[in-house]
Amino acid sequence: MNHAALIRMVTKGFPNKLNRFNEKGLSMVTKTVKVTANNCPYKGRSIQVYDAEIIESLISMYALALAYRQLRENQKHIGERCVFLLKSLVRTALESAIQEACGFIPQVQQTAQNHYSKAISLIQKMGFHCTVDQHIATKKDIASFLNIPISTLNSFLYKHSYEIKPIKLDSPRIRSFGSKASRMNGYHLHDIVKIIFGIDTEVTARIKQEMFGQLGTFAKLDSRSEIEWRSVLKEIFSDFDFKCNHPIGKYRYYVDYFVPELQLCLECNGYDCHRSYDAQKEKEREQIITQNYGLIRFHHKVKLETLVNAILKIKPGSVIRLYDQEKIAQT
Repeated sequence: MNHAALIRMVTKGFPNKLNRFNEKGLSMVTKTVKVTANNCPYKGRSIQVYDAEIIESLISMYALALAYRQLRENQKHIGERCVFLLKSLVRTALESAIQEACGFIPQVQQTAQNHYSKAISLIQKMGFHCTVDQHIATKKDIASFLNIPISTLNSFLYKHSYEIKPIKLDSPRIRSFGSKASRMNGYHLHDIVKIIFGIDTEVTARIKQEMFGQLGTFAKLDSRSEIEWRSVLKEIFSDFDFKCNHPIGKYRYYVDYFVPELQLCLECNGYDCHRSYDAQKEKEREQIITQNYGLIRFHHKVKLETLVNAILKIKPGSVIRLYDQEKIAQT
């Protein structure tokens, strides 16, 4: 989420789909404080801050909205990160409570940092390697580890440039690992953890499960099925430029899978087949996508043969829906 979205909530209030989960009836109110910390680059300046209770409620609202399938496609990643954050905060709180019960002074910040360090240790055990030094990696390192195209990583970094800042590498450092590039950015391990929690791949799914367990029944089935379909479709379109979570059109609507050479968009829908989504907005979204592409929306339990037949039949400007209503009714 970028800061502009938070500002809109301050001026216009929470979006309706979030506000229904606003159990405490809070509103986004900021406070003006003057920074006095010596090690802060904003020392001496007055800045706007948010109360911890508001942040807690916002995290809970996004997590609940994800559970009830009220988030748009381009918002789901926020909901998922909020779920992971909630689990991490609960674990930190429990460990702090145990420390206090045992007569120790709780070290909340250190406990939270330990979980961050655990994530770093985990990705290193899974084979992640930093080319620059022990703490700084290149885009190639990250993309190779996550098994995604550089273009996908670039899109993510552009979208989250407000929170993930690159480290500009000087020429001697670039030459030190054999590169002939005239300029290059590196990324610290702490930011790489943010990338891993923000991008959905088979690799990141394993890391998240190792760190936090399953998301829960509300997200487990859809997430797992989407990962499985991603692997299957990647094989089917191995000779094509197969893209995942790709933006379409000037409004940057995201589709699950995109094959530009075939002018084909595919979306793996969950149990309710997006029936809980805003029907009018979904219609507008489909109209934008089908201006130049064909769109196939399929239930995650559809047979592969059925999906392949639809891929062969689809044409730009059309939509094919593959939903097994009997199976949906049984779930």
